Amino acid sequence: MEMETNGILPGRTKGKATLRVRSLAPYSAEFTSGQIGVIADIAEQYGSGQAHVTARQTIEIADVENSTIPEVAALLNNIGLFVGSSGSFLRNVMACSRWCLYNVRPVSDLAQKLNKLHADRQLPGKTLISLSGCSFSCTRSRTSDIGVIARSNIALTDHPCIHCTLCVREPLGCQVEAITLTETGPEIDAQRCIHCGFCTTICKPATIGLNGTSFDILIGGSGGITPRAGVFWKNVPTEEAVVEEVDSLLTRYAAVAEHGERIGAVLARSGAGCLEEVGHG
Repeated sequence: MEMETNGILPGRTKGKATLRVRSLAPYSAEFTSGQIGVIADIAEQYGSGQAHVTARQTIEIADVENSTIPEVAALLNNIGLFVGSSGSFLRNVMACSRWCLYNVRPVSDLAQKLNKLHADRQLPGKTLISLSGCSFSCTRSRTSDIGVIARSNIALTDHPCIHCTLCVREPLGCQVEAITLTETGPEIDAQRCIHCGFCTTICKPATIGLNGTSFDILIGGSGGITPRAGVFWKNVPTEEAVVEEVDSLLTRYAAVAEHGERIGAVLARSGAGCLEEVGHG
C-alpha cells in the first residue's frame, strides 16, 4: 500500500500504519461522545489499544494492519469521520473551544466552514490554519501559515459606572492592565488593550460596551525547528470575509510557491506583494 495516501502514515512496525482521523461531520474541531467511543473500539480491535490526540485536534490510531485499513476507514466514515490531514493536504483547521469565557465570538463553526471547503485541498507545502476566539491565541494562530484572531471593538457608553471593580479586580479583571478605574469610571489604554472583549462581558451596567467584532488575519507563521511569527495581513469584518480571504490566499499561494515551500518561505523569498493580487484584489 502506498503510504502517501492522505492521513495514512507509515508505522514503526513493518506492515502497519498510523491512521490520522479528522471530523467529516460536522467538519469541526469537536468529536461527539459516540465518535470517541467508536474510535476507542477501533483502537482496541484493530490497533494498539491506544489513541493519540494531536496538536491539530485530530486523533491518531497506531499499529493498524495495512490490510485492514479499508475496513477501518469504512467504520470511521459510518460515524462521520475520515482519514486525512497529512502531507501536502491542508491540515485540519484548528479552533479553540466554543465554551471559553474569553471568546470574542466562537470560531468552531468557522473552522467547520473552512474544513468543508478545503479539507481535501493539496497545496505546495505543509499548510496550517488556526482560528482563535480572542487575542490569547491558544490555538497558536500567531505561528500558523494562516492565523485568524477574533477582535472586539470596545467602546465606553453613557451608562454610569457603579464602581463594582470587576473590570480591574482579579480574577476577572483586565489581563493586560489596560483598564484604569477613576472617579468618573473606567478609562481604557488603547496601546495595552488586546481587544479580547472580556471586560464587556463582566461589566454589569454596560459602561464598557461592545461595538461590533472583526477578525485579524495573519500569514506566514510556523513552528518547528525555525519558528516564525506570522505577519499581519488584514482585518476583515465578518466570517464570510474570512472564508473569502482564506480561499484567495490559498489560491495565490498555490500559484506562486515552489514545491515544499510554505507561506512564510514564500514571503521571505518574494515578499507579501506576491500574494496581494488575489488576496487584496
